[in-house]
Amino acid sequence: MIVVIRAVILYCVLLLAMRIMGKGDLGELQPFDLAVSLVLAELAVMPMEDLDAPLMHGLIATAVVMFLQCLISYITLKSNSARKLICGTPSVIYDHGRFNIKDMNKLRININDVLGQMRLKGYYNLKDIDYVIMETNGEVSIIAPESQSAKRVKRIPIATILDGKIMYENLERLNISKEELDKKLKKENLRYKDVLYGFIDEDDKFVFYKR
Repeated sequence: MIVVIRAVILYCVLLLAMRIMGKGDLGELQPFDLAVSLVLAELAVMPMEDLDAPLMHGLIATAVVMFLQCLISYITLKSNSARKLICGTPSVIYDHGRFNIKDMNKLRININDVLGQMRLKGYYNLKDIDYVIMETNGEVSIIAPESQSAKRVKRIPIATILDGKIMYENLERLNISKEELDKKLKKENLRYKDVLYGFIDEDDKFVFYKR
């Protein structure tokens, strides 16, 4: 009977913890988030396996892990540098006929993995695809025209502003000065903090989405 009561309490606590952390399906989790979920599950099992262990110890440990996860999530939400460090960045592994072998080796994937993901998404010929991108949660995104006659995607949109912060690395990559970005913002009557997402599209046009 004690085991049943403990199981119900720990189940409710875990359910509450996952709801508070706001995570989706396992397939949507970052590797760090998945590790935290496994730790929470292990913490819940321990008090049920060892009836001599105080239930409160398991609840306190769960609360601490939940607090730390919420704190890390908040930090990564507000800081692009922290998000890049903890979650990593998407990798372009195929770009208009060329494979990025360096990133593929780093991600420990081979051509068979790429072809398998293509088939799962309904693509069978690399000539029909512009980009294959490995997202930070392990999912593969494919960018391709809607049909053979449709316009090909020349370049992935490159971010200039994310959540009000200038992406200096991308500006340098595109050889764009901060002054030029300032002029575009002034023309739209915007400030940096007003922009949730700004980017340069494949036609080199500045696009801004306000908060």
